[in-house]
Amino acid sequence: MASPIIGGRVVIAARAYERIAAAAAAEALGVGRGDASAKVRDDRGRLHAEISSAISRGDEPILARAERARRETAQRLHDLTGATVADVTLGIHRSIDTGRRAT
Repeated sequence: MASPIIGGRVVIAARAYERIAAAAAAEALGVGRGDASAKVRDDRGRLHAEISSAISRGDEPILARAERARRETAQRLHDLTGATVADVTLGIHRSIDTGRRAT
């Protein structure tokens, strides 16, 4: 027997998207979760994310790493939420010596 269809909808709060985006960015940038924050706006199912984060130092130039991390964050946000990610803006506010962090 088929289950009955129940009306309603699912709403994901902007704060949930923000926590997911910040965690995804921190992972992509090689920093701790506390080193990244995000503001996410939902525009009729299209997410616009503004992320501010530190970046860990590495062998790759910071600009190239930041751009890669921006793309990875957008993909991860989509993968985890199923939402369409319209754009991700990433602002780097400091660099962290990778020897100091184990993340």
